Amino acid sequence: MLASLAFFGAMFLTNDVTILTLVPLFYQLSKHIKVNPIFPVIIITMAANLGSMFTPFGNTHNLFLLTHFNLGIKQFFIMSTPITIVTFLAIFLSTRFFAKDPIKLTELPAVELNIPSLTLTVAVTVIIFLGIFSVIPMWGSLIAAILLVIFINPHILESVDYSIVLIFMCFFIAVGNINREPAIVNNLHQFLQTRTSTYLTSIITSQFISNVPTTILVSKFSKFVHAIFLGTNIGGLGTVVGSLANLLAFKQYRFFFKNNPGKYLLYFTIINFAMLIIIGTIGYFLIDFGL
Repeated sequence: MLASLAFFGAMFLTNDVTILTLVPLFYQLSKHIKVNPIFPVIIITMAANLGSMFTPFGNTHNLFLLTHFNLGIKQFFIMSTPITIVTFLAIFLSTRFFAKDPIKLTELPAVELNIPSLTLTVAVTVIIFLGIFSVIPMWGSLIAAILLVIFINPHILESVDYSIVLIFMCFFIAVGNINREPAIVNNLHQFLQTRTSTYLTSIITSQFISNVPTTILVSKFSKFVHAIFLGTNIGGLGTVVGSLANLLAFKQYRFFFKNNPGKYLLYFTIINFAMLIIIGTIGYFLIDFGL
């Protein structure tokens, strides 16, 4: 159930927000059941990463591809639907490895929603999407988000993990520097002239600088949007820096469960690379049927 929530929730909430929602939820559940938290958190993370590729707003780089290559919504879903079906089956089959022990939960407390805050948040979310799709200026969405934080809880800015923000700033700076080096630019232009080279470069580069900066980098040198789409989305699997969602999940695991972070990273790497090889191989045969 958690894997399904992560997979389908990420299509609309983005993979990052889905992980920030479901890992704490799983932590609350884990207080009532005996379970090793490592594997469920890894499954939630993989499901969020893979489910988010279905929609343009599930992943940041999907939106970039949509605008950079002037894709229509129909074109995007032609790219995303086949691989989404494949990845859902892969996630579903991976959950079959868990023991089928019955789970007994105590009565859960009633939850009261803050309707005014929820309504305001939904309204600002709509404004942000309008900015993303260029209906309104992007700075308008930024101002709306800042005002929402100030109005609801300004102290939340004190709990932001700025280390992750700085890490990804460094990735984008690295991409900018690469684009300014003539020798590298010429080599990339010559190398990324086929779907296969674009696809493999997208996957491999994502393992080192994450899939969002990789999308921006590769898109400047290749016209094969389907290969970039598959490579960067599938490239979110693998290393812990393959996707921002992976880092967020690791931070969440350390914050809530605390024990054995090294063991988590070990199993995360093994399971993710196994999934990367399987889905990456299938993606290799799909790139010739795309844009």
